[in-house]
Amino acid sequence: MLCKRTLALGLGLGFLVQAMAAGIADAAPGNAREQIAGAWLIEKPVFALRTADGGEPPLKPAAAKIYRARQAARAGGDTSFDSATWCASLGMPRMLLVNYPFEIIVRPMQVAFLHQWNWWARLVYMPGALVKGASAPPPPGSGLPGDVPGVPAFGPPGAPPGGPPGGPPGGPPGGPGAASGEQEIGHTSTGFSRGKWDGDVLVVQTDHLANQTLLDSAGMPHSQNIKLTERIRVLSPDQLEDRIRIQDNETFTRPWETVVTFKRQATLSRDEHVCLDRIQAGEPAVREQAKE
Repeated sequence: MLCKRTLALGLGLGFLVQAMAAGIADAAPGNAREQIAGAWLIEKPVFALRTADGGEPPLKPAAAKIYRARQAARAGGDTSFDSATWCASLGMPRMLLVNYPFEIIVRPMQVAFLHQWNWWARLVYMPGALVKGASAPPPPGSGLPGDVPGVPAFGPPGAPPGGPPGGPPGGPPGGPGAASGEQEIGHTSTGFSRGKWDGDVLVVQTDHLANQTLLDSAGMPHSQNIKLTERIRVLSPDQLEDRIRIQDNETFTRPWETVVTFKRQATLSRDEHVCLDRIQAGEPAVREQAKE
């Protein structure tokens, strides 16, 4: 099983690196590409998410009950609700909140987040990446060769909703989604992310997140209908800010925002960082930050 997983991960990263190497021109106005690219580490690891003003997230009663139960279970040593403890993905946005560095690589049609924790990666599709013949790999779970008919473009006004201009709205005749005009995108731990530049701010919208993951290490739940909007910008040459808007009508009473900052790292370790090796050595799968 481990060999199969390693092979799949190697193939996936190979595809990712090949796609990222396809573009070399500036991807954003001014120096935003050069400023945002690089290695980063969260300044204050987050165990339990708070709103941007320091308040409690607006959980609905049923979700709040689940959250409290998970916090109590963890305090008692029971982490069975947390699949990351056996090396499954941390999910989003939790992957950004733990005390592990990541690297951002910026290209005209793709932005990649390469995380040190168990070598997970997230690919953001920029405008033009999801048209026929583009170099980006297809979104996870789509089963597509490179274009996503039926998925609205997160790009400039007037962009076609999917597929080449003049083509059928639901993909090739007889293909998946041809009858409904919609192409199914699978729900995964990192979701489906589309991005664009708003001046020097990188705006990323992520949906199709599998609900088996947690929003934070304390166990905050979410539904499969959650939508994340990140506004990522450089505050200073060595500080990055990510303002994350969380919208999930099944879990929260209203949309809300949280803000995290990161410190630039001189380098990112290329050493192997294998979760299963840590467990075998008697270490936790994830370095947890004590609740404040």
